[in-house]
Amino acid sequence: MRDRALVVDGGAALQENLERGLVVVPQRITVGGREFVDDGNIGTYPEFYALLRGGGVTATSTPSPGSYLEAFRRTDAETIICLTIPEHWSAMHSTAALAAGMLEAEEGRRRVTVIDTGTAVAGFSLISRCAACLAETTPENDSWEEAVRAACERIRVYGALATLTYVARTGRVPALLAGISNTLRVRPVFRLVEGGDTGRVGLTRTSGGAIRQLERVAVDELGPDPQWLMVFHADAPDEAADLAAHLAQSVRVVRTETVVLSPMFGAHTGPGTIGFAALPWPGGAPPD
Repeated sequence: MRDRALVVDGGAALQENLERGLVVVPQRITVGGREFVDDGNIGTYPEFYALLRGGGVTATSTPSPGSYLEAFRRTDAETIICLTIPEHWSAMHSTAALAAGMLEAEEGRRRVTVIDTGTAVAGFSLISRCAACLAETTPENDSWEEAVRAACERIRVYGALATLTYVARTGRVPALLAGISNTLRVRPVFRLVEGGDTGRVGLTRTSGGAIRQLERVAVDELGPDPQWLMVFHADAPDEAADLAAHLAQSVRVVRTETVVLSPMFGAHTGPGTIGFAALPWPGGAPPD
């Protein structure tokens, strides 16, 4: 096995690859009375969104300490970094930390460092890909951890919801406000700031308006630095493609990817959500 390994949960939308040192902790989501296992296989995501659009109510749960411990045991790497979404959003960080302590007691050595990325949605997906890339290019293990933490501090996420219905179910938006917003057909455009808190960028009534607002905030806030972008969508591929095209014309993009939002996040944002995560290109000068 390789010297380093990265452990993420299904929310990263990455599939496990032990040969490359990537380990995935599956997440279980109930939708419409059926259990859906999110292990990063994006080929299964359309089925989830079909159930969600059909009116299926979702319930999410945190992976157990045993699930994390089993994931840690699947790699013999001397150094393991485990990434989680913000602790105030989920118990995954404390659960992973507990499992890391269990492994240390079992082996008599500490191999796992658990990092709260301070971000979620596609920000978590992008940080996970960046950490995997840095594992290949950073010479020292301490430098790898330092580089990953630095990336977590620089990640930015922006998005537009199609409806407030699903967010309201989490308790983060009053149901009355969600109902008024849906009646007026208003799409909130938001930013996800450090620590997982959200802020409003604006409101719009159309998908075209949402794309223009997202493009404008990218120009205003990302600046001239080369960016690694991840465009995301929750069962809205055409809108995501349109957003990616606009960003490519307005921002200095070194690398861009489009990903379907993990069911773990899509259950809370709802179908039709679009947006992007941005990270200044790591490791110096971008490739030609």
